[in-house]
Amino acid sequence: MQANIEFHEAVYPIRVSLYEIYNPGNVIQIWAQDPNNQWLQLWNGSSQIVSPTSRSFSPPLSHPCNFKTKMLRLVFENSSPKSYTKLNAVMLIGTSDLILSKNPNESLTNLLKKFNCIMTSHYQSFYCESCNRYPYIGKVSVGEEDSVDFIYQFVKKRSVAKNHQNISIFHTAPDIIGPPKFPNYGELFHLPFFLGHMLRNNDVDISIAPWQNTEPMRRLDFVRWYEATIENNYIDVEFHEAVYPIRVSIYEVYNPGNVIQIWAQDPNKQWFQLWNGSSQIVPPTSRLFSPPLSHPCYFKTKMLRLVFENSSPKSYTKLDAVMLIGTSDLILPRYPRESLQNLLKKFNCMYSPCHDDVHNLTADLKSAYSDIVHLQQNFPEYCFICKRGVWICQEDEMLLKILKNLDLTTLCRMSKINRRFNYLTRDPELYTRLNMRNVSPICINIFRYFTSRCKYLQQLDLTASKFHVKNFVKFLDNCGRRLTHLRLSYCQSVHKVVLFKISEMCKNLKELDLNNCLKINDEGFSCLEKLNSLEHLNLCDTRITSERLCKILQKNQRMRELHLAPVLRTNLDIDAVAIKLRYLCPNLEAINLHRTINHTSKSINAFADCKNLRKVYGYPIAADSLYKLLSSCQRLEVVCLCRIVLTNRNLELLTQCRNLGRLYLFRMELDTPDKYSIILEQCSKLQEFYLIFCNISDCLVNQWKERYPHKY
Repeated sequence: MQANIEFHEAVYPIRVSLYEIYNPGNVIQIWAQDPNNQWLQLWNGSSQIVSPTSRSFSPPLSHPCNFKTKMLRLVFENSSPKSYTKLNAVMLIGTSDLILSKNPNESLTNLLKKFNCIMTSHYQSFYCESCNRYPYIGKVSVGEEDSVDFIYQFVKKRSVAKNHQNISIFHTAPDIIGPPKFPNYGELFHLPFFLGHMLRNNDVDISIAPWQNTEPMRRLDFVRWYEATIENNYIDVEFHEAVYPIRVSIYEVYNPGNVIQIWAQDPNKQWFQLWNGSSQIVPPTSRLFSPPLSHPCYFKTKMLRLVFENSSPKSYTKLDAVMLIGTSDLILPRYPRESLQNLLKKFNCMYSPCHDDVHNLTADLKSAYSDIVHLQQNFPEYCFICKRGVWICQEDEMLLKILKNLDLTTLCRMSKINRRFNYLTRDPELYTRLNMRNVSPICINIFRYFTSRCKYLQQLDLTASKFHVKNFVKFLDNCGRRLTHLRLSYCQSVHKVVLFKISEMCKNLKELDLNNCLKINDEGFSCLEKLNSLEHLNLCDTRITSERLCKILQKNQRMRELHLAPVLRTNLDIDAVAIKLRYLCPNLEAINLHRTINHTSKSINAFADCKNLRKVYGYPIAADSLYKLLSSCQRLEVVCLCRIVLTNRNLELLTQCRNLGRLYLFRMELDTPDKYSIILEQCSKLQEFYLIFCNISDCLVNQWKERYPHKY
């Protein structure tokens, strides 16, 4: 393919500049016509893979032209409707007379290259300077016949849930369509205002995802702006063309870090998770966020769903654009043990060796997308095009490794593909963890469904689920022998029969959560004396007695975490429990004594002797007792204090806890509020500092934010 173009005046050519505004890189030759109407080649190159931006392209003319011309011919590589190039203009620069370099050994082109290096040595272009035409398609040829398109595209349409109440979505939805205006950050970052209410998620949650160990204070989660549920905290975005996703880039311009999930819609309009993360604490600057997609996607999509964390009017996130980068055909790494995302991470380190943000592949804006461009340029070396479908070219063992990274909903859908997948998705190796939160009694066969799959079950979470005890006991008979972690928090049907079965079948149990299981009586708790491997025990909001608890501790001397927040009017002798812990549990790391009242200085002295103590969730405590505790336990990482006066002496002692990462001060009387900045100043590892209903002004907090910006 070629195009002949004529200029106003004949000149001796020294430069030809091509203004490419769509899919640059497909011009491969430039010719000039001499006075005899013969064509002479000025430049010859190959099709290039370049960043998807409009550009001015001026190749060095490799063949000198010793005649005047006003006719040029541009030769293009063969292109498809998806990969054509569009030029906006062509400039011919030349002289009226023939000019030559004074140095006979140096060509005019080399002389211009030298000048170019001098003029541009300090200039680096930024990827997103110009986003004139999208979607952009970069074609990669593989062999003589095969090729794959790398397609870069911004949002075409967007939609939100009708009943959403998320401030981030409200501010993002109007501006997310099309290319970005990035960076556009301006406003100051503000701390959220804390309200003393507890957020609870009442949605059914059944999964096989890894457990996220949450701190007791995190469950209180003092922010409660709306009773918004996760299914409403999303925005759906549609792109121009369906692709196999390899990257999703989010342009965040205000309060970044609140996007926590990315989903893709398959051809059956079912949603498949590409990435799942937690809300991040990042510097309050606009950023280009591209998380590594943790779940491979083996179908084409042009619909994505971004899920936001619950936000307040002061902590909302604003997005400016979203880019989806994908391929026209499914591509796989040549080495089966290496994922495409790990391959891109490796390339990313080549171009951005200094940044240490492993959760963002475009943290270095100067080299954004260099890893994908590198993959395009070296595609045959690292990847191949899977024309026949991924499943045919993978063995069962490799498939199982892939299936281990999928969520339970996706596994259930994949079981319907064919008989082979129905068999593979039942493999017990996929069900070592099972989370069934907020399950309704109408799911009467839920335990029967999972019994055949949970042969190797190790972790079971039934938080806030309602079930028939008979069915659960039968499930433990079949699947409970390997259990090491069991969460029954807020399970109102749990009583002594359940604990008897646990003590009989779950001899390897290390973690047991019985929070708010009010039907368990003293006889039921006595069953726990048959266990001897417990390391983490949650008895908050139960009616256990101190005598029974001491007997349980006698049998479980490996205890590392104990959570006690008894129901009102429960006679729990904390002094006796603390003394037992000091003598029997030398590895104790965390103690939660929220709402306990029957204690004296004896318990404080006992806990002060627990030298491995890392986390203390406290109760009203005298100043002298607090001094004793802080002076003895210098390894503290998490401290929660409530309803006391914190003296300057204890404040200074608190700053000596060099490992302090989280500090909660709830309804505290601050002796000298101005001095509390010493915590921000001296606790270098501090990540979270909560002042909840304390006598401190917003003005003072704003001063701290300006003085210690790295803490916010």
